[in-house]
Amino acid sequence: MIDLAVQWIQQQVLESNTNQAQLWLMDENHANTIASNSSNKDITIITNRWDIAEEAKQKGFNAEFSDFNLSEISENSVDAIFYRISKEKPLVHHLFNQAWRCLKPGGQIYLAGHKNEGIKTFVDKLAAILGDSQKAIKEGALYTAQLTKHTDFCASDRLDDQDYTHLRLMLDNHSQEYFSKPGLFGWNKIDLGSELLVNNLDKLPLIDLAPQNCLDLGCGYGYITLAASKNKNCNSIKSWTLTDNNAAAVIAAEKNLLSSRLKGKVIPDNCAASINETFDLILCNPPFHQGFNPDADLTEKFVRETQRLLSKKGIAFFVINQFVPLETKAENYFSRIQLRHKEAGFKLISLQK
Repeated sequence: MIDLAVQWIQQQVLESNTNQAQLWLMDENHANTIASNSSNKDITIITNRWDIAEEAKQKGFNAEFSDFNLSEISENSVDAIFYRISKEKPLVHHLFNQAWRCLKPGGQIYLAGHKNEGIKTFVDKLAAILGDSQKAIKEGALYTAQLTKHTDFCASDRLDDQDYTHLRLMLDNHSQEYFSKPGLFGWNKIDLGSELLVNNLDKLPLIDLAPQNCLDLGCGYGYITLAASKNKNCNSIKSWTLTDNNAAAVIAAEKNLLSSRLKGKVIPDNCAASINETFDLILCNPPFHQGFNPDADLTEKFVRETQRLLSKKGIAFFVINQFVPLETKAENYFSRIQLRHKEAGFKLISLQK
């Protein structure tokens, strides 16, 4: 089911003036929602999702995949911006700052979201820096806004976006260095599920398998790879491959791979769909939300791709919340499914052909 806020934004795009310079900002909430019959193909789509960018290009849109890098867009050059509010506050503030910079005087930004997402507060903040007095309008379960730019851009009045565009050096509990940034899930901490997986590698049957290569599926900033590479059970691995759909993840993972001097590569992709090699070891902490909403199909998608990518002798380890029925979904793809560990609301499961 298409998100109601996304539907509202799509409608505004359809009704907009196609002769204007327009931007459509898309995050994960827009996955699988791009209509090929839209007449507004001149609009520029900027998205931090690889799958959305590829789908938009296939349907004839001008689409750019980046970590919402709008730096090449000139000040006061855009007539209209369309944006369904994102989950992360720093990202919302970053895009509001960029919208204010890019919009022409008299240019407009169309916003939509739900009350529990902070839409009313976000609208008030953006209205203040644009010099507009409009408030969010309640439309059923939605809140929407159409704000106009009345004030010149002034960098000193920027909203706090936690220095969104820059990587920053972090430390884990063992003083392992890694780079991360806002825009990633759990960007400023070690995910408990990922830590559980890594902490149990010593207990898993890897030494006898002697895996030669490893795929970090849905890698985020690459914590699992960084930690696993230091585990004695992974000493046989000669090559590491990391993949993620999110542009911020790709940027951070590339930096971490380089700084750790691991031999490997980072591939932007939608659940490794374009990767054709097979791997002796696959490590995965899969998402189970698409934007603000849970997505039951995501788990099966990751399991299905793992079956395709796993070598005959290989083994995959998934860590996931205990309420997600991964074992049931995996029965259609794997002959050996084993619960290896349960702790703190997570379970660690191995999959073999």
